[in-house]
Amino acid sequence: MKLLLDAHHSPRAAERLRDKGYDVVSAADDSAAVSMADEELLRHASADERAVVTEDAKDFDRIVRAWVATDDHHAGVIFTSPRRFHRGSPSYPENLVAAVTTLLESPPDDQRDRVHWLQ
Repeated sequence: MKLLLDAHHSPRAAERLRDKGYDVVSAADDSAAVSMADEELLRHASADERAVVTEDAKDFDRIVRAWVATDDHHAGVIFTSPRRFHRGSPSYPENLVAAVTTLLESPPDDQRDRVHWLQ
């Protein structure tokens, strides 16, 4: 499973996941992606078969529901909680890397149109 971390997540998390051998990119490291609207970012990630990892549940949930109605498809959305993965916490981004690693160790068979809450 390939991932794109939304711009609010640390690029260090993407780097650490790449160091573990996973195909993860960070929107914060991409000058075009960092300024994309949420729907455009989801289209961009899906075109590259990447699930988006984001804490922006409100907007992405709305987009995903609208896409279901229009029979549009995405490569997956993985929601994170800003309370659990608080960027000001001394455990961040390592706690995010650990949780994403757990997911990537046993990825779902088909990520297409899948929405997941990261624990």
